[in-house]
Amino acid sequence: MKTYQKLTLSALALCISQQLYAETTTNIQAEEIPTATLKTIVIKTDAKTGTALAQKISEMPAVTQVIGKEEIAEQATGNRTIGDILGQLIPSLGTGSGSTSNYATTMRGRPLQYLLNGVPLTGSRNISRQLNSIDPTQLERVEVLSGATSIYGSGATGGLINLVTKSASDEYGLRGESRIGISSNRNFDSESFGYNVGQSVSFANDTVYGGIDVDYETKGGKFDSSDKRISPDINQTDQQDTKTLSVNANLGFDLTDSQSVNLSATHYNNQQDTDYGADYSPNIVKVLTGQVKPTLKAVKGFTADNQPQTTANSVSLNYNHDDVMGSNLSVTGYYRDEQGSFYPRATLVGTKGVVLQSEADINVKGASLAMQTPFALSGDREVLLSYGADYEKEHDEQTYYGHNLNTFLASNGLKVERNGKEYAGGPKTDITKAGAFVNADVDVTDKLHASAGVRHQKIKAKTDAFVTRNDKIKEELFGAPATEVVAGEAENDATLFNVGASYQINPTHQVFVNFSQGFAFSDVFRGLRDVKSDFVLTDDSVKPVSVDSYALGWNIESANTQANLTGFYNTSDKTVKFNKHKVEVLDNDERVYGAEASVSHKLDDNWTVGSSLAYTSGQYKDSKSGDWIELDATRITPLKGTAFAQYNFEGGSNIRLQATAIDGTDKAHKDNQTLAKADRIQKANPVKGYVTADLVGQVNLKKGHINYGIYNLTNTDYKTVYHQSTYGEMNRLNAKGTNYGLSYTIEY
Repeated sequence: MKTYQKLTLSALALCISQQLYAETTTNIQAEEIPTATLKTIVIKTDAKTGTALAQKISEMPAVTQVIGKEEIAEQATGNRTIGDILGQLIPSLGTGSGSTSNYATTMRGRPLQYLLNGVPLTGSRNISRQLNSIDPTQLERVEVLSGATSIYGSGATGGLINLVTKSASDEYGLRGESRIGISSNRNFDSESFGYNVGQSVSFANDTVYGGIDVDYETKGGKFDSSDKRISPDINQTDQQDTKTLSVNANLGFDLTDSQSVNLSATHYNNQQDTDYGADYSPNIVKVLTGQVKPTLKAVKGFTADNQPQTTANSVSLNYNHDDVMGSNLSVTGYYRDEQGSFYPRATLVGTKGVVLQSEADINVKGASLAMQTPFALSGDREVLLSYGADYEKEHDEQTYYGHNLNTFLASNGLKVERNGKEYAGGPKTDITKAGAFVNADVDVTDKLHASAGVRHQKIKAKTDAFVTRNDKIKEELFGAPATEVVAGEAENDATLFNVGASYQINPTHQVFVNFSQGFAFSDVFRGLRDVKSDFVLTDDSVKPVSVDSYALGWNIESANTQANLTGFYNTSDKTVKFNKHKVEVLDNDERVYGAEASVSHKLDDNWTVGSSLAYTSGQYKDSKSGDWIELDATRITPLKGTAFAQYNFEGGSNIRLQATAIDGTDKAHKDNQTLAKADRIQKANPVKGYVTADLVGQVNLKKGHINYGIYNLTNTDYKTVYHQSTYGEMNRLNAKGTNYGLSYTIEY
């Protein structure tokens, strides 16, 4: 074993052995380790989060969760993604995909709305990289609301996740934090090594405060449990051999005792530069047409003019006045852009092959105004009235770049050269959204809290005339004349309601009931990618999908125990179907139901144990037979359970053993086989279950602390749900085997 390999392994062993066997001698004050359960904190309309609803999370009649920076840091050591971390800590969320994307990651069988500091990241055009837009070490907390909601606009039919970045320190003066880390597979293969470095600086005085976080990370290749390098993900791309720069900055001014302005900005660039490509042997044509199963090997020698990348930028400016005639006023303006390119791949158009690489370009600008007015009813019955309006305009473009087919075939897919040809991935599209809402929170009695609200939303889509990708390629290959799809407009609106109540049975027990509605506007750009030339965009062709969501739950919060049990049921009267020519919104009923449970219990001053279980099932009604057909794993997360045991040492160090279990399922696959191919709206691949375990922890030193992680501790051979349920055989990639992470952080 090489010297640097011995040093890394020794450092990991030292971290664990120090906690297991050595007496703690540091004088750092012990801190209680937070758990991912309900917290009695107040989320307010402030300059940092941009959220529009202020109430005690413990009183909200819905399943809520706040994940603090300590928990995030505990899970983030090594090359883990935000998707990996949240999949571990949020019971109702699907597990990490193992790719760059959070595609097919749902909550309660429905899509999520992601926000960054209260700014929506999920738009009409969705390339599913919201969790690949910020470094996890730059997060202050993650706010989670399970179940449909319309308070923050469209997209949150399954729930909402708000990523809140770090802001200035509460302490006056200049403060800093430096961090460094490394990661590798279990054999310390040189190709698996990655490292990260980061620096934070913050300052604050009586009127001005701000901070900046800069993190740079390189990731190596991924290796499975047999120590074989994993092939690239040619569908959603992956994080192998990437370099990432993430910047988070904010600057605030207290104009008066009641007025403040905050400017925040983020920049994220994730660029792949790999020498490995997918293996198309023994015959690339037969592999691509499904006649032969791929080897799924990673083959060295890959070159491409442009490799996959993601760039995301955001800027938001907030003005807050907390005493406008007794009300709180918050005004926010924001801009964000996202560019994402995918892996170059071959596809058939008619009877001939082409090699294409897709690049999406999304630009969004918007503004929101929210007011919050507290007042009292019948003396001391407090009411919080939240109301406001928001506006957003999104512009979407996507281009497919052509490549030399003969070069691609001759090199077995390893050499990818652009040929100068470009094809529209859909029409240039503008999506305009405008909405208004009002929500009231009322303390009906000392124990009964009620909440009700309404939101009205208008959405308008406008598309330019364009020639579809396939028609233009057919014109080049076969001489068939291409005809433009005409420009079009479509407009829809929706009025949505929410009402709920929570009752505090005693100081530790609470029950709640909730009804809420959410809606999602279909991806207009993606839906028109390959439509026939006579297609005309109408209001009916892009109808929003509205969801009615019901929940009933029970919470326990005491000094030593936090627990939650929730049952849910949601319905919609539409189903989205992807077919050869377009994305259709079908008038098919859907139903999703299930239950979630979580518990965390402090056994004594040192030991904390916990577990969670999430069961979800869902079906759509077949329009011909009237039968209920099981929804597949791209929508319904299989039965998921987690468990952990954590030992907290005097002085703040800790060690945690955690496990995640996914149950296998073939219900959707069997149901799908009963339908004619033309009637199937999903692929419905079977999913094989698996169990993984991790060992993570922190060692506090006199100066700074060390975090470590051993992931997939038992070196389990498995595939993620994403790699089992989506796309074709080229996507049946193994997950990572045992891998290590080690980091050092010092604050000053």
